[in-house]
Amino acid sequence: MSLYDYMYFQVSVKAIVKDGPKILLLGTPDDYYDFPGGRIDETEKDLELHEVLKRELQEELGNNIKFTVGDIAFASKRRYTKNNKENRLIAIFYEVNYISGEIKLSEEHDTYRWIDPQSILNKPNKFMSEDEYTNYKKYCSSF
Repeated sequence: MSLYDYMYFQVSVKAIVKDGPKILLLGTPDDYYDFPGGRIDETEKDLELHEVLKRELQEELGNNIKFTVGDIAFASKRRYTKNNKENRLIAIFYEVNYISGEIKLSEEHDTYRWIDPQSILNKPNKFMSEDEYTNYKKYCSSF
């Protein structure tokens, strides 16, 4: 192994959307927990990450949703296989405060619900990765 054998990761921005003491939890068609957000598009390479997140939130939750983007909550790693190729992703999670608007999910998710953040800590296998679960659990211990 060379000194410069680097691992390459895609970058995603995600949101922990808060409405008072509850957070928004999305469900995927393959029955995993997810949070709104996604990868940076080629045309967004020079944008601030929170600007990319704003676009992703409108795509996944609907154009009429109102929110404010806060600070970074945590980051995590995932890996997935697509077209027989293993890919790796770094997800940067921001705290987002929900203000108003009706949620209209995109095709990427099939359910949503507002939950107590601690209520899903007993289901680590429902998270997209072990690292995401571990960092979410640390994040939850802060409140």
